[in-house]
Amino acid sequence: MTINDQVVSILIMALSGVLVGAIIDCVRFTLGALNPKSIFRKMGYGVELIVWALLGALTFYILFTVKGGAWRLVDPLAQILGIFLYESIFQPFFRFVGRVFIFLIIRPIIGISRFTFFVVKGIIGLAIRIILFLLRPFYKIYIKFFKRHIVNFNVKIRRTIFKKN
Repeated sequence: MTINDQVVSILIMALSGVLVGAIIDCVRFTLGALNPKSIFRKMGYGVELIVWALLGALTFYILFTVKGGAWRLVDPLAQILGIFLYESIFQPFFRFVGRVFIFLIIRPIIGISRFTFFVVKGIIGLAIRIILFLLRPFYKIYIKFFKRHIVNFNVKIRRTIFKKN
Protein backbone atom coordinates (compact mmCIF):
# COMPACT_ATOMS: atom_id res chain seq x y z
CA MET A 1 0.00 0.00 0.00
CA THR A 2 1.47 3.33 -1.03
CA ILE A 3 1.57 6.49 1.06
CA ASN A 4 -1.17 7.99 -1.11
CA ASP A 5 -3.47 5.01 -0.40
CA GLN A 6 -2.77 5.25 3.31
CA VAL A 7 -3.61 8.96 3.39
CA VAL A 8 -6.83 8.29 1.50
CA SER A 9 -7.78 5.48 3.92
CA ILE A 10 -7.02 7.74 6.92
CA LEU A 11 -9.20 10.47 5.42
CA ILE A 12 -11.98 7.96 4.76
CA MET A 13 -11.80 6.71 8.34
CA ALA A 14 -11.82 10.28 9.68
CA LEU A 15 -14.85 11.03 7.51
CA SER A 16 -16.54 7.88 8.80
CA GLY A 17 -15.78 9.12 12.33
CA VAL A 18 -17.51 12.41 11.54
CA LEU A 19 -20.52 10.48 10.23
CA VAL A 20 -20.52 8.20 13.30
CA GLY A 21 -20.52 11.28 15.52
CA ALA A 22 -23.38 12.81 13.54
CA ILE A 23 -25.45 9.62 13.65
CA ILE A 24 -24.92 9.13 17.39
CA ASP A 25 -25.77 12.79 18.02
CA CYS A 26 -28.92 12.41 15.92
CA VAL A 27 -29.93 9.27 17.83
CA ARG A 28 -29.37 10.96 21.18
CA PHE A 29 -31.31 14.05 20.08
CA THR A 30 -34.17 11.93 18.74
CA LEU A 31 -34.34 9.81 21.90
CA GLY A 32 -34.35 12.97 24.00
CA ALA A 33 -37.20 14.43 21.96
CA LEU A 34 -39.43 11.38 22.39
CA ASN A 35 -42.24 11.15 24.91
CA PRO A 36 -40.88 10.06 28.31
CA LYS A 37 -43.38 7.17 28.32
CA SER A 38 -42.13 5.88 24.95
CA ILE A 39 -40.55 2.45 25.00
CA PHE A 40 -37.61 3.68 22.90
CA ARG A 41 -36.93 6.46 25.41
CA LYS A 42 -37.04 4.04 28.32
CA MET A 43 -34.60 1.73 26.55
CA GLY A 44 -32.38 4.59 25.34
CA TYR A 45 -29.10 2.95 26.34
CA GLY A 46 -30.08 -0.26 24.58
CA VAL A 47 -31.05 1.59 21.41
CA GLU A 48 -27.80 3.55 21.47
CA LEU A 49 -25.84 0.34 22.02
CA ILE A 50 -27.52 -1.25 19.01
CA VAL A 51 -26.73 1.83 16.89
CA TRP A 52 -23.08 1.70 18.05
CA ALA A 53 -22.90 -1.99 17.09
CA LEU A 54 -24.36 -1.29 13.65
CA LEU A 55 -21.94 1.59 13.14
CA GLY A 56 -19.05 -0.66 14.16
CA ALA A 57 -20.13 -3.25 11.60
CA LEU A 58 -20.41 -0.49 8.99
CA THR A 59 -16.91 0.70 9.88
CA PHE A 60 -15.50 -2.77 9.35
CA TYR A 61 -17.36 -2.98 6.05
CA ILE A 62 -15.74 0.32 5.01
CA LEU A 63 -12.34 -1.06 6.04
CA PHE A 64 -12.97 -4.20 4.06
CA THR A 65 -13.98 -2.34 0.89
CA VAL A 66 -11.30 0.36 1.09
CA LYS A 67 -8.32 -1.62 2.32
CA GLY A 68 -9.26 -5.17 1.46
CA GLY A 69 -9.73 -6.08 5.12
CA ALA A 70 -6.31 -4.89 6.27
CA TRP A 71 -6.55 -3.24 9.67
CA ARG A 72 -3.94 -0.99 11.22
CA LEU A 73 -3.79 0.93 14.47
CA VAL A 74 -4.11 4.17 12.54
CA ASP A 75 -7.66 3.31 11.44
CA PRO A 76 -9.45 3.49 14.82
CA LEU A 77 -7.34 6.51 15.74
CA ALA A 78 -8.45 8.24 12.55
CA GLN A 79 -12.05 7.40 13.33
CA ILE A 80 -11.72 8.74 16.87
CA LEU A 81 -10.18 11.86 15.35
CA GLY A 82 -13.27 12.15 13.13
CA ILE A 83 -15.57 11.83 16.13
CA PHE A 84 -13.64 14.56 17.94
CA LEU A 85 -13.75 16.73 14.80
CA TYR A 86 -17.49 16.33 14.72
CA GLU A 87 -17.87 17.24 18.39
CA SER A 88 -15.63 20.28 18.18
CA ILE A 89 -16.18 21.72 14.68
CA PHE A 90 -19.04 20.16 12.72
CA GLN A 91 -21.70 19.70 15.40
CA PRO A 92 -23.30 23.19 15.06
CA PHE A 93 -23.45 22.81 11.28
CA PHE A 94 -25.01 19.34 11.42
CA ARG A 95 -27.54 20.44 14.04
CA PHE A 96 -28.47 23.45 11.91
CA VAL A 97 -28.92 21.21 8.86
CA GLY A 98 -31.00 18.84 10.99
CA ARG A 99 -33.27 21.66 12.18
CA VAL A 100 -33.69 22.92 8.62
CA PHE A 101 -34.46 19.36 7.45
CA ILE A 102 -37.09 18.93 10.16
CA PHE A 103 -38.60 22.36 9.47
CA LEU A 104 -38.69 22.06 5.65
CA ILE A 105 -39.35 18.35 5.12
CA ILE A 106 -40.54 16.47 8.21
CA ARG A 107 -43.06 19.00 9.56
CA PRO A 108 -44.84 19.51 6.20
CA ILE A 109 -45.10 15.75 5.74
CA ILE A 110 -46.55 15.34 9.23
CA GLY A 111 -48.91 18.27 8.64
CA ILE A 112 -50.13 16.92 5.32
CA SER A 113 -50.65 13.45 6.78
CA ARG A 114 -52.59 14.85 9.75
CA PHE A 115 -54.72 17.00 7.43
CA THR A 116 -55.40 14.02 5.17
CA PHE A 117 -56.34 11.87 8.16
CA PHE A 118 -58.66 14.62 9.43
CA VAL A 119 -60.35 15.00 6.02
CA VAL A 120 -60.81 11.24 5.53
CA LYS A 121 -62.14 10.87 9.08
CA GLY A 122 -64.58 13.74 8.46
CA ILE A 123 -65.79 12.28 5.16
CA ILE A 124 -66.33 8.84 6.71
CA GLY A 125 -68.14 10.39 9.70
CA LEU A 126 -70.37 12.44 7.38
CA ALA A 127 -71.20 9.36 5.29
CA ILE A 128 -72.10 7.39 8.42
CA ARG A 129 -74.33 10.22 9.68
CA ILE A 130 -76.12 10.44 6.31
CA ILE A 131 -76.69 6.68 6.23
CA LEU A 132 -77.99 6.66 9.81
CA PHE A 133 -80.30 9.59 9.04
CA LEU A 134 -81.70 7.80 5.99
CA LEU A 135 -82.18 4.55 7.93
CA ARG A 136 -83.90 6.17 10.95
CA PRO A 137 -87.51 5.57 9.75
CA PHE A 138 -86.69 1.95 8.96
CA TYR A 139 -85.08 1.56 12.35
CA LYS A 140 -88.27 2.63 14.11
CA ILE A 141 -90.32 0.19 12.02
CA TYR A 142 -87.77 -2.53 12.72
CA ILE A 143 -87.95 -1.95 16.48
CA LYS A 144 -91.77 -2.03 16.49
CA PHE A 145 -91.79 -5.23 14.42
CA PHE A 146 -89.33 -6.90 16.79
CA LYS A 147 -91.25 -5.92 19.88
CA ARG A 148 -94.52 -7.20 18.48
CA HIS A 149 -93.58 -10.35 16.58
CA ILE A 150 -90.09 -11.54 17.45
CA VAL A 151 -90.41 -11.20 21.23
CA ASN A 152 -93.72 -13.06 21.19
CA PHE A 153 -92.22 -15.73 18.95
CA ASN A 154 -89.24 -16.04 21.30
CA VAL A 155 -91.55 -16.48 24.30
CA LYS A 156 -93.52 -19.19 22.49
CA ILE A 157 -90.37 -21.09 21.59
CA ARG A 158 -89.10 -20.95 25.16
CA ARG A 159 -92.42 -22.26 26.47
CA THR A 160 -92.34 -25.19 24.09
CA ILE A 161 -88.71 -26.07 24.71
CA PHE A 162 -88.72 -25.66 28.48
CA LYS A 163 -92.24 -26.97 29.01
CA LYS A 164 -92.90 -28.35 32.45
CA ASN A 165 -94.14 -31.89 32.45
